[in-house]
Amino acid sequence: MTEEVRNVKMPGRLKFVRGFLWVQAVLNVLASALVTALAVDELEHGNEEAGLALALALLGFVVAVALIACAIRISRGSPWVRPTVIGVEGLVVVMGLISLVNGGAITQLIGMGIAVGVIVVLNKPEESAWFRR
Repeated sequence: MTEEVRNVKMPGRLKFVRGFLWVQAVLNVLASALVTALAVDELEHGNEEAGLALALALLGFVVAVALIACAIRISRGSPWVRPTVIGVEGLVVVMGLISLVNGGAITQLIGMGIAVGVIVVLNKPEESAWFRR
């Protein structure tokens, strides 16, 4: 007996999530590269406090790699993608709140809104089931 193999399509909202992951990854790489360049310049001029900025820039590169891996694997429904993305987006919301409380730009709300939207989409039944198939 032969079994019919069905091609299961990724839910449409996950395609938007994948797009946002790519955008976030690219922006993380660009921001981290800029912060790295500025921190290295400050370190060369004897400002040892720039070490923290350099460490945060390196963390930004790590997050970008995680986002890229998730963006690539989301279409296959890898089970580790969903909790990883929810964790990263949760950090985006927390960091945005901290920034707002400390007088950061109101534009933080845009990134926070996108992060909350991604979390909501990943917790919808159809999208959540995609990672449990």
